[in-house]
Amino acid sequence: MNTFPGESASWEGVDAYFTWANSSGMLVFLTLVTAAICLAVIIAAARHESEISDNTK
Repeated sequence: MNTFPGESASWEGVDAYFTWANSSGMLVFLTLVTAAICLAVIIAAARHESEISDNTK
């Protein structure tokens, strides 16, 4: 039986505790930030590929 981090009411041994984890606003914000980063990477890659394609014609 797994008893980490101890008794069920004990916070001993817990390295991180995120109080915003149940906040839907923060989770939506982090999702939007992640989506924006992914979109920026895709756009940058498409621009680079287009530039390379134009240079090799």
